Amino acid sequence: MNQIKRTKPHVLLCYEALFRELKPKFRNNKTLQENYSNYLAGYRGEKYADYTISMYQQNSTLVYPGLRLTNGPFAFQIDSLIISEQVIFIIEIKNMKDELEYDSKTHQFIQKDGNKKKGYKSPILQAESQKANLQRWLQNNAMPPIPIETLVVVSNSSAIIINSQEDPSVFDKLIHLEVLPSKLAQLYSSYNKKYYDQNMLKLLNDKLLQGNTPLKVDLLTQLGINDNHLVKGIVCYNCDHFPLIREKRTWICPKCKKTNKKAHERKILDYFLLHNSTITNQQCRKLLQIDSARLSQLLLKSMSLKHTGENRGRKYLSPLLDEFPQDSFIPIKQKSIFHS
Repeated sequence: MNQIKRTKPHVLLCYEALFRELKPKFRNNKTLQENYSNYLAGYRGEKYADYTISMYQQNSTLVYPGLRLTNGPFAFQIDSLIISEQVIFIIEIKNMKDELEYDSKTHQFIQKDGNKKKGYKSPILQAESQKANLQRWLQNNAMPPIPIETLVVVSNSSAIIINSQEDPSVFDKLIHLEVLPSKLAQLYSSYNKKYYDQNMLKLLNDKLLQGNTPLKVDLLTQLGINDNHLVKGIVCYNCDHFPLIREKRTWICPKCKKTNKKAHERKILDYFLLHNSTITNQQCRKLLQIDSARLSQLLLKSMSLKHTGENRGRKYLSPLLDEFPQDSFIPIKQKSIFHS
C-alpha cells in the first residue's frame, strides 16, 4: 500500500527560503532565527521518532507521519499515526530539553531551565483531543470504530521528565522515545480482537492519503515582510552580491566570479514557497532579472514543471510539497544564534 513519508513541513521550507531571499542585513533577525530553530527542532524530533517507530514491527502495521486531516472546516494534525488490525496509536512528539514537569491536577506542562520556567499546553490533553477528532473522522468516512491509544513521546534523551503528582496515568502516557517500542508492544498485546481486515486497512489507507491536506502558510504576510526586505535577482551565496548574471549557459557572480549552472532552480522554487503556486514567463524574467522571454521559457522547461495554458497564457505550477528539495542550506555567515 502507498504511504506518505515525512518531509519538511511547508512552514519550515518557507523559513529556509526566506533566509535565502532576504537581503543579507536582515538575515540575522533574532526572532526569525528563533522561530526557524523551533520549527527545525520539532521536525528533527519527529524524524528521530520515525526511526524508533520503524523498529516496532507488527504484521499489517501502517505508519503515517505528519498526517493532517479535516472534519468539516476544522483541521487536526497527528505527529505519527500507527494503524493495525486491532488498535490505532496516536503519537504526540515533543523535542524538548531540560526538566519537563507535568502536573496532573492543573494539567500544566512546564519546562524548567535553571531559574527559568515556561508553560505549555498539556500534550496529554492535546493527544486526547486528536483522538476525539480521529474518531469523528473515522465515523464521517464510514469506517467502523476501533480502539485508539494515545502516547506523548519526548524525543530528546537528555530531558528529565517529572511527574509531580506521581500520577500512574501520566507514567503510562508521557514517556521517553527509547521506551516507545516496548510500550507499543505492551499495548498491542492487550488487544486480541481484529477490527479491520486487510481490505478494510487498504480502504482506510486510501481515505487517509486522499484526506491528507498539509498546512500551507503565507509567511511574508504573517511576518510583515515586503519587497524592500528581499533581494532582486539571484544572490551569490559565496559573497552575498546580487544579482547573478547569465553568461554562456551559466550564472556568474560579477563580483567574485563564482558560477552555478542551476542557480535559477532554487530561486524559482523559493518563489513558489514564498509568493505564489504558479509562475508565468514574465514573472520569471522579473524574478531572475533577465530580459529574454526565450531564455525564461528554456529555464522553466528545464525544471520539468507541470503547466496550464499556452503561449502567453501559460502558467508553470509549483511541485507538490514532498517534491521540494530537503537540503536545508541557509546563507547565515555572520554571528547568529546558529553559531553561538
